Amino acid sequence: MGDLNTCLLKNNFRSSRLNSLVSAVNFVLLPLTATHHSPNCQPSLLDVQIVSKPESVLLHGQTTAPFSYHDLIYLSYRVRTLKPRIKVIFQRSFASVCVDRLREDFSNIDWSTLIESNTVNEKIKIFNNLLIKLYDSHAPLRPVRVKHLPAPWLTPSIKKIMKRRDKAKSILRRFPGDDNLLSYKRLRNLCNRLCRDAKRRYIHSSMEGLSMGQTWKFLRSLGVGRDRDCTIDLPDLNSLNKYFTNSPFTVADSVKTSTLTSLCKFIDTLM
Repeated sequence: MGDLNTCLLKNNFRSSRLNSLVSAVNFVLLPLTATHHSPNCQPSLLDVQIVSKPESVLLHGQTTAPFSYHDLIYLSYRVRTLKPRIKVIFQRSFASVCVDRLREDFSNIDWSTLIESNTVNEKIKIFNNLLIKLYDSHAPLRPVRVKHLPAPWLTPSIKKIMKRRDKAKSILRRFPGDDNLLSYKRLRNLCNRLCRDAKRRYIHSSMEGLSMGQTWKFLRSLGVGRDRDCTIDLPDLNSLNKYFTNSPFTVADSVKTSTLTSLCKFIDTLM
């Protein structure tokens, strides 16, 4: 979104160049009417909105601004947080450990190598190895799949309301009725609103002070700006060459000549 100082209402070189550039990178210009209304001048469309996924645009438009000749343009974009990948961690379970057997095996450990070692580092290494061996025997490491990582914007107060919502839903299932349904809907709507506002505040605070590269990296982690699949059918190299040679972008003859000269010089250095 921004003022590119190119009027898209005019059919001239600048407007066609901008449209060709947007099309070349597989982006879409959202339709707007004239956005710049300077006195004694023809209205022009200078402020543009360019998106990579128009299907994710909920709404967009423009409104007059009393403090500027430019209209205010706005856009609401549907952002869905990517589902986290299933994470596997290794944990020990001490719940099923037999304490008596653990004590017995601990008392049978041969500590002679620990006592006979000369340095503190060696003693620590030997002690850790003996202890880990004991743990591996009674509480071995097992892989645990963590499916749902906690969302960073969920606060303890929101989690309490979510528990109340789940409890109200359970009551509604057991005792259907208008009062229980109304109670559940109120908690559900409250929970949805709090989660939405908390997520919005988290995104805004996370983007403060970031550079442009860091900002786009963070947005991509939320699913914004993902590449779209290319729909151009290019069956062979000849078609690929024809596609680019027929591109609306023109290159001056002097640039072509200098490029060929540089390439020839580079090839001569390799011979």
